[in-house]
Amino acid sequence: MDTFRLINLIKSEESILSQELDLSICLRTDGFFFSLIDKNYQLKAIGEFETDLSHGMTQIMTNLRNSFASIGIRLFNFSDIRVIVPSSKNVFVPFKLYDSTKSKDYLRDIAYLSTSETILENISNKLDAVSIFAMPMHNYSAVKILMPKAKYFSQHQIIAEYCFDVSKLSNNTVLLNKRENACDLVVFKGSQFVFSNCFDFSNESDLIYQILFAFEQLEMDVEDMNFLITGHDYTNDEKKVLSRHIKNVMYANPMEFLKYDPQIFNIDLQKYFLTLVK
Repeated sequence: MDTFRLINLIKSEESILSQELDLSICLRTDGFFFSLIDKNYQLKAIGEFETDLSHGMTQIMTNLRNSFASIGIRLFNFSDIRVIVPSSKNVFVPFKLYDSTKSKDYLRDIAYLSTSETILENISNKLDAVSIFAMPMHNYSAVKILMPKAKYFSQHQIIAEYCFDVSKLSNNTVLLNKRENACDLVVFKGSQFVFSNCFDFSNESDLIYQILFAFEQLEMDVEDMNFLITGHDYTNDEKKVLSRHIKNVMYANPMEFLKYDPQIFNIDLQKYFLTLVK
């Protein structure tokens, strides 16, 4: 009996030569989604699987391996592998202030850390900061064995670097990434990265409260920002409440720096944002 379910797969070519492509994969407890992009920034495939990635290293390895094998990918010999971790336990430390011996301390200041979590770090030259985040140890161990050359990123680093690339000196840029009943919020004042956070929400009133509270703390004017949304589908009520309280609400462009055939990839790509932005 299969332990996975293919939700979506779109390919620009029938055969996939993994060694010529970069893999970006975003892990969740109940599955993953991914993109395959060549060195010319041409999108070759996107896909999504539902499978259990929450119980035990061996089971996670088996589920990942079998999912990819079902679409003809049996070797993880990709040119480059980027693993995106949607972690609620992540923090940025300015590079000049960063001390590699205090990584756990930085995270303990904002969240409880269990012994079953691996602490990972990634330097962002664009942000002049170090991203420090926690990943379940069984997930990290499984991916490390299957994809030993993988590089790991928190979702906030992906979002913040995208904001850096699209922000303008004269504008404030905000990006809201929806993940089912949770959101990631990243804020730039001009070209300065000033805020990142994630929060759970239960309805549209809760959603806008969390956002407006952050703006109040940052002393930001909702009339003076480009507010970008992406991720999972927003309900009509969620879109209405955002537009009612914030002036310039628009969708982010996950294909900002990629080339693709819109006749092949003719679906809403916002859901795959984290694996598409470079």
